[in-house]
Amino acid sequence: MRILFTLVLAGGLLSGCQTSSHNSQTDTLEGEWQLELETLVIGDQKYTTFDGKSREMIKIFTDSHFAFSSIGTNRPRFNSYQLTKEQKVVAFDNFGGSLGRYSYENNILTEHIEYSSIPNYEGVSITFKITIMGDTMTQEGAYPLVKLGLGEQDGYLRATFKRIK
Repeated sequence: MRILFTLVLAGGLLSGCQTSSHNSQTDTLEGEWQLELETLVIGDQKYTTFDGKSREMIKIFTDSHFAFSSIGTNRPRFNSYQLTKEQKVVAFDNFGGSLGRYSYENNILTEHIEYSSIPNYEGVSITFKITIMGDTMTQEGAYPLVKLGLGEQDGYLRATFKRIK
């Protein structure tokens, strides 16, 4: 009886340790995230900039770098490596991304963008508040459209991601 009790106690302690380790993994920013919904508010206007219907976007965080890639879901295949100008437009419209280093402390993420398919972002740092609850991450904050040369007024971006790894 004493051996059975010891085995049950040890099993409970080990499973408790695994649960604790799993929780710390789900609370971390590191990993792979799939964008589900993104909205941008500019003044009184609210735009859905991503809803997952015609594009997929994955964001990856390592211990020091981030990268994201967005891809159209209905991309055509080409029959030559020498693309026409029209085909290049279609290819660009269906793929984009950025990468760089980041800092993350007290739920504040600052992305330091080093490379981007849109050159306006290169050399720019953008700060967001991060909330992680289980396998859902919310990223939100002021979006510097004026600094990026993409608008006459800054916006407010809110994005919701699901952890995929």
